Amino acid sequence: MSKLQNELYSGIAYIGSYGGAAETTVRVCRFNGAEGSLQVTEAIANAENASYLALHPQGGKLYAVSETESTDGAVGGAVIAYGIDPVTGGLLGQTSKALSHGAHPCYISLDATGKSVFVANYTGGNVALLPLNAEGELAGTASVADDEGELGPNAARQDAPHAHSIVPIPGTAYVCVADLGIDEILVYRYDGKNGTLTKHSSCAVHRGAGPRHLVFHAELPLAYVMNELDSTIATLQVNAEKGTLKEIRSVSALPEGFGAYNDAADIHLAPSGRFLYSSNRGHDSIAVFAVDQSSGELTLVQHIGSGGQSPRNFALSPDGSYLLAANQKSGNIAAFRVNEESGELTALGTVLDVPSPVCIRFGMSL
Repeated sequence: MSKLQNELYSGIAYIGSYGGAAETTVRVCRFNGAEGSLQVTEAIANAENASYLALHPQGGKLYAVSETESTDGAVGGAVIAYGIDPVTGGLLGQTSKALSHGAHPCYISLDATGKSVFVANYTGGNVALLPLNAEGELAGTASVADDEGELGPNAARQDAPHAHSIVPIPGTAYVCVADLGIDEILVYRYDGKNGTLTKHSSCAVHRGAGPRHLVFHAELPLAYVMNELDSTIATLQVNAEKGTLKEIRSVSALPEGFGAYNDAADIHLAPSGRFLYSSNRGHDSIAVFAVDQSSGELTLVQHIGSGGQSPRNFALSPDGSYLLAANQKSGNIAAFRVNEESGELTALGTVLDVPSPVCIRFGMSL
């Protein structure tokens, strides 16, 4: 049965945007599930190009990357920590800041214990572990690792290693780095106690794919990788114990016969694990796939317009009842209701106009 209107998720959503240091780039919003509405309650203007956000697993901090080439004269972008009000979900101001140790950080995640922040530096072609203290503040000496491998065949985009995301393998001491430049998923072992990253293994995806973002299935030993350059989704077999991955199949994220320009972007699994969603920039759509719960194979369910131009990032509400898409070029957030039985999306239209939105993170429920 479908959820009643008053049972639909309502809570805090954080939005990161491109913009200069003097511009508003981080917003706190209240999402009303009964109405499907999004309202800005707070705007922050001290993070240049806040292109990716992450929450501390205990909920007390929001972290944003500042996707820049340098910070205060030092090489590399930055990571900024904000305190979160435990009652309202609002931000209590910047509490700490650290270099990302590479140019143009574009992705940030945390380990399950909340002791380490992981950053992928796109132009820098490297990744960094930034230690956190007991209060979730950025503190201590970073561990930095350079991505290495054979460059892909796309000379314009694969001119060097380009770390595009870094995601922990759940329940392990491994993180996976999708590197667009070398067509590989690199696996690093991390030591949260000593704050170190060590190269462990690598998984080649098909040539010219340009891996960008990846997500792990909660029940099956599988991961799914969104490949930006050829707009495919690769399925990877995961051996969590050994910390190894292997590509086993791939499908197109585009409709059959579509031949125009496209850069694939984001990918997420529904909380149920039964459906997978990905975004296309160019085709400007969200693709919906059913996930076979035995084999993990993907079956196309739907393509639906993203409600704007260039959906760089999107987020599913914690209960899986809504999808919010950040359309970077048209400057708007579009909302969709999710059919819990079929996975299909129904467009509700724009719920917020905001310049260059590029990341959405749901926070505490209200």
